[in-house]
Amino acid sequence: MSFSAPLLLVFTLVSACEAYSISFPVSQARRSVWHDHIIPKRFRPSRRHLQPVRQANLQHMQTLFLPYQGPIRERRLKARDVKLTNHHNKFYSCPITIGTPGQEFNVAFDISSSITWLPSMHSPPAYRRMHAHNRYKDELSSTHSTNYKHFDVIYDSRRAIGFHSQDSVTIAGLTIYNQSFGEALIEPDLFRGIMIDGILGLGLSNIDGGEEPSIFDNIVRQGLVPVPVFSIYLNRYGSGGPDSALTLGGANPYFCEERFTFADLTVPHRWQFEIDRVQLSSGDGIFTSGRQAVVDLSTSFIVGPMKEVHALNTQLIGELFPDHSGLHTDSHVYKYKIDCSEVDNLPDVEFIVNGKKLSLSSKDYVVKMEEKGESICVSSILGMKWMENDEPDWFLGLNFMRAYYTQFDRGNRRIGFAKATHPQRHNG
Repeated sequence: MSFSAPLLLVFTLVSACEAYSISFPVSQARRSVWHDHIIPKRFRPSRRHLQPVRQANLQHMQTLFLPYQGPIRERRLKARDVKLTNHHNKFYSCPITIGTPGQEFNVAFDISSSITWLPSMHSPPAYRRMHAHNRYKDELSSTHSTNYKHFDVIYDSRRAIGFHSQDSVTIAGLTIYNQSFGEALIEPDLFRGIMIDGILGLGLSNIDGGEEPSIFDNIVRQGLVPVPVFSIYLNRYGSGGPDSALTLGGANPYFCEERFTFADLTVPHRWQFEIDRVQLSSGDGIFTSGRQAVVDLSTSFIVGPMKEVHALNTQLIGELFPDHSGLHTDSHVYKYKIDCSEVDNLPDVEFIVNGKKLSLSSKDYVVKMEEKGESICVSSILGMKWMENDEPDWFLGLNFMRAYYTQFDRGNRRIGFAKATHPQRHNG
């Protein structure tokens, strides 16, 4: 059998390429034709000395395409912003869904408790008539289970009472599985007539003490966020700035203008920290030192020890109201009236935390309101006549949190504050 010169040249080139794993820049279909027809199988001996190299290359390529869930999954995690609705500067809420299929609820926040609860369809008929809220219907959810563990939460001597259930909870696109929450059979009267269905608890869980893990605990446990941190930005009502937001899994620098001032937590199961002192920017005295404080979403005001608050408001030319009606129904809380014409001339109130100043201007701590048809100015720093022994000394409410973007660092057991920005929206 004789070969022409061109065919012999092609045979030689292809054999060499086969022996040394050299590929032609041609399509796989054309390579197959060359392989199967031009070069008979008897002229394609196995190259044993090249097999280890080929096997190593194959294993390397396989590792590149294996499904790898470790660092790749972590890189995909990101913080989530949840839009909050401001209800006339009194409380903030967001939507969540519970169950399969999801049932929608509007919930307010509580950072003093880790319990999340919703009105139950099993409430007595009288409560269902008095409280026109969305109610959780366990029989409609295929992922529901009940452990019938009792829960009881107190709000100013009023209670939410019921039992625990478990179901899937979705917030900001994150679905938390087997989340424990309360089905409230009895709801406090203070929830009557307001546009929220229940409470989302963001307090620290006392799991060792028998409490169920909070929603944020399970968000962290189930690996849904990059870091065990959440942050809260509260917009000033009617300022035209960005929406208020809860950030899950970090802090959004868009909401603050400077670095955070951090303070370590001083108790195991509460977002409580120490205030070095409270003073005025004018230098007129130090009104408290070495006191314990918490931030508090359940009150608009800043509440502190009676004697210290009285000295501070007196320095601000505040006049103690003769009665204790209007702002607060409890007689042990005292409020102070301030001359509206003097508001712009008042000094800043400075809370010193971890050696850093957290300053509130008069626009932050003075509230304009209507009292008996008259427009008056009131100090939002209220005095409390007595407190329980295990309670903190200062409650820094919504007026403080609107001034400071607040970061709750569960991993490092600390709380952080950065001056909040309230940029104007830009249309177009």
